[in-house]
Parts: sequence; structure tokens; C-alpha cells
Amino acid sequence: MIFPVEAILMGLLATVFMDLLAVRLAKMNVIHPPIGPEAVGRWTLYMFRGKFIHKDIHKTPALSNEKSAALLSHYLIGIVLAGVYLLLELKAPTIRNQLWMPLIFGLATVLLPWLWLYPSMGLGFLASKAPRRSPYIVTSLVNHTNFGLGLCLWIVLFRRFLV
Repeated sequence: MIFPVEAILMGLLATVFMDLLAVRLAKMNVIHPPIGPEAVGRWTLYMFRGKFIHKDIHKTPALSNEKSAALLSHYLIGIVLAGVYLLLELKAPTIRNQLWMPLIFGLATVLLPWLWLYPSMGLGFLASKAPRRSPYIVTSLVNHTNFGLGLCLWIVLFRRFLV
């Protein structure tokens, strides 16, 4: 399969899988999503305006289309991360047949919210400035692990038929 096509399909599947599990786990009170799509969309849209760091994203003035921006950026990030994983497979072919590698990769992507998203939204590294830090840490850890499982799902169910 052509690399960009696989990255798009793999990223979409992994992100959808992560989102479906997040909804289910939130209903079961396993995770508690502390950041709503409005805040993520606002953060994304303000980056296009040149503002990358907020004292408190919830006190930053709202912009139109925040939910759409959040959804679009969320899925584009999933596609880009799947592309990064596929590039790693190309550079180190020994990881290609190791099913635990996409899971480890997904788990490693938790560094993005912990070290970039949370601090730039005003929550500090590892959500250290949040009133209750553990929901941020646990939710992102579970969601990114599920993203890795979604990558595994692509490899097990679809890659051999489409590649």
C-alpha cells in the first residue's frame, strides 16, 4: 500500500478506536475527560493566530468553530502519529513484526499532552497546575494506550489484506 494512504487509514482507525473506547470508559467512570473539545479547538485556532501559550485556556476568549477545529486537529494528529510510526517501521524493519511496538509507540505519545498540550494551555507540565491532576494524567495515559491498541488493530486486521 502507498505510505500516505496507509498512514491516513491507520491513523483514522487508531483515533476512532481511541475515541470510541474513551466514550465507553467515561460512561463507566474509568476516565474523566477534563478538557472539552472547545478548549482544544480554541488552543488549536489560537496557534494559527500566533498565540501558543495561554495562562488559562478557559479564560482565553472563545472563537467560532472551536469544536470543528478540535475534531479536525485531533484526527490530523492521529494520522501524523501513524505516519511517524510507519516511518519508524521503515527505518527499523525489525519492529515491523513486533505487535508490542505500536502499543509502546501509542503509550509514548502520551508525552505530547503531558509536556506540550497541558503546559501551553496553562495547566503546567503533567497538569501540575490543575486543581486535580490525576484525572488529566490517567485519562491521557489510558487514551494514548488505546491509540496504540488501535495501531495494533490496524496491523492485525487490515494490513495483511491491504498492503
